[in-house]
Amino acid sequence: MTGRTWEGSGVLLIDHAGRLLLQQRDDHSGPEGYGRWAIPGGGREGDETPRETAVREMEEETGLRLQRLRFFKTYGQGTLAGYERHTLHLFFADDEVDPAAIVVNEGLDFRFWSPDDAARLRMNPSGRQMLTEFLASDHYRGTVAMKAPYRKGVSILQLDRWGRVLLQLRDDDLPPERYPGHWSFPGGLMEPGESPDAAALREFEEETGHLLEDLKLFRVYRRDFDLPTALVDVQHVYYVDDDIPEEHIDVREGQAFRYFAPADLPALRMPPHGHTILQHFLESPAYKALFH
Repeated sequence: MTGRTWEGSGVLLIDHAGRLLLQQRDDHSGPEGYGRWAIPGGGREGDETPRETAVREMEEETGLRLQRLRFFKTYGQGTLAGYERHTLHLFFADDEVDPAAIVVNEGLDFRFWSPDDAARLRMNPSGRQMLTEFLASDHYRGTVAMKAPYRKGVSILQLDRWGRVLLQLRDDDLPPERYPGHWSFPGGLMEPGESPDAAALREFEEETGHLLEDLKLFRVYRRDFDLPTALVDVQHVYYVDDDIPEEHIDVREGQAFRYFAPADLPALRMPPHGHTILQHFLESPAYKALFH
């Protein structure tokens, strides 16, 4: 396809152990050529959307009809080695599949590889770059962390000078159980060995671009006793009144960030446990002390 424009989609499927499904190719595209490993996918057909291309290509190549596909990044226009005239939309999914059910309809083989093993495979530079960037992303770390049997998380209630609460609009392509398109708090999962305070500071900076100087712990919730709809087993909820202007927030995760007055919160589309936490906080001495 040298000299011609091309558009396609690729898919990284993640299993319960954090391994990724790769395809062993049977064509001779250099520099690695025949037998190299690559990200499954292929070219767009007709008026398909990138997502439709990704779903079709995976089904054609492996027999798998993925249901939990999410967008990661679009490569092209010189952002990827060898893709100066090409565009590739990279997706990822965490559908649980039986490796024995995978059909090798194209290429030599399909196999799940751990990140360490994948680093030693023969791959062309473009595939290596995409795989490396995805493995370093919060999308990969978060997907793997959500598969853990016991999860601890943090949430941050950031307030402005009028007592409004900063909320994040979650992505629309999240799996159904992760409340896609809902308003929620900045925050995320704690990493192994990480303290709750450090996790809260890290997550807020990763999502908004702002490094908070101080945090106060409001309450620690447990799903078994307090928040049956929560996505984590233990939730550390912090609050801070840094009064960051909305226009200065860098939307690095999710669709948007916006401040909401307490009177507007009951009508918002939020996870049930989000409404519970906000009600507890807004009725607490901790919130009232900030404005009296």
